[in-house]
Amino acid sequence: MCIRILIALAAACLAATAMAQTEKTVTSPDGTLILRPFQNAAYPHKSRENGYITQGKTYSAAEHYSDSTVGIFIPSGFRPGKSTDFVVHFHGHLNHVEQVFQQFNLGHEIVKSGVNAILLVPQGPKDVPDSGDGHLELDAGAFEALVREAAHYLKGAGRIASETIGHVAITAHSGGYEVVSAILHHGGLSDNITDVCLLDASYGGLESFADWAKGGHGRRLISIFTEHLASANVELMALMQERGVRFRVMLEPTARGAALKPRGALFVHTLDLAHNDVVAKNDTLADYLASSSLRKR
Repeated sequence: MCIRILIALAAACLAATAMAQTEKTVTSPDGTLILRPFQNAAYPHKSRENGYITQGKTYSAAEHYSDSTVGIFIPSGFRPGKSTDFVVHFHGHLNHVEQVFQQFNLGHEIVKSGVNAILLVPQGPKDVPDSGDGHLELDAGAFEALVREAAHYLKGAGRIASETIGHVAITAHSGGYEVVSAILHHGGLSDNITDVCLLDASYGGLESFADWAKGGHGRRLISIFTEHLASANVELMALMQERGVRFRVMLEPTARGAALKPRGALFVHTLDLAHNDVVAKNDTLADYLASSSLRKR
């Protein structure tokens, strides 16, 4: 009984620590970045309450799985409307939210895309080689709960006019694939998610991606991949074919601008971009979002 009480107290302390994190706002010509904790963030979560061991190294829960930060980027020129469109981006291994914004210049990508949407970047495993994503991966409806919490906060802060969720585009880089696959399966907002973009992020969960693509005429899935994920994308193509989902295969950089379509499945093989370059080196993310179903500014 004592051990159980101690574990419960430790979990409560982690949750309290997460929610005690302070809000930080950074403004730039591109827009406003808000970093703040959310109750429905990925962590803390019981799946990592004892930390995580991988490759012979232990990553503690306190240091790596207690951060409930979500980055919110509101682009300059954003126009509040009767509903709010969102882009939700999931980062890869060994990273954290603030660094992700800096490393991939995500605010600039949103502005350049021209979409009238707000970007959310939830903190996953913090600076860990781990694809687990706590609540957002394992708990049914958790993704919807987070997006609605963000909308409620933004409405209360006077940043948006309505908490009604419009179109949602989900993007994932590298290890972010696992949580996106789970979200498409049981995360909620299935009627709102119009676009999924895998940025060298097709390591697994492929059946969920194929099932999602089959589930609606207005849906679009794009997978850009480097050579090391070529076989995984061939497997995903086969799953699409089994489900009767039409797809196209193109080479980067020909898959740009007018060649992109807002619906269907598209596979883009890049021979020149490295794993970390596929997000923003050629404004890939901006280009893909520009051709999405999200409303424009």
